[in-house]
Amino acid sequence: MIISISKGQQITIPAEMRSDLGLNIGSKMEIVRVGDKTVLTSLGEDLESIFAKAKKIKPKHNLSPKTNG
Repeated sequence: MIISISKGQQITIPAEMRSDLGLNIGSKMEIVRVGDKTVLTSLGEDLESIFAKAKKIKPKHNLSPKTNG
């Protein structure tokens, strides 16, 4: 599938792909360069949700999405 970069330097992921991948407004993705290719990867749940679930798991930790580490 060929897409274009918009005037605002953005790309649009086609609706069918977004649906297949479960992407919604606010979904987090990682973009990396692998050689001469650009790879977008869905991160699934956002970090806030992951850390909220982690707080319920023992042992407790003091990590948060804002913690540099």
